[in-house]
Amino acid sequence: MVVEQAYLRIAGRRENDFEEAFRAAKPLLAQAQGCTSVELFRDAEHRSTYLLHVGWERLEDHLMVFPASDGGKRFAEQVAGFFADEPEVRHFESTDRGVA
Repeated sequence: MVVEQAYLRIAGRRENDFEEAFRAAKPLLAQAQGCTSVELFRDAEHRSTYLLHVGWERLEDHLMVFPASDGGKRFAEQVAGFFADEPEVRHFESTDRGVA
């Protein structure tokens, strides 16, 4: 399991337009091979910044499979135009190996 966290900064006071576009495009991401969860959070203090939290079965599903897929290309087309700059993306692996 890999968790992607992407920090998204939205340009030109277009937060409402971005949220609408993201809602429309979210199924493309949620139905992608290896995607296990999708959540978008708006920064409570910096209203033009968002945290995208996506669960993936494997890192390759995010980095190789999704971007090359039709759904990945359509998702990018629908949301990337709102970004003020390149999203800052990090990937995390669970260190919890069955510890209760």
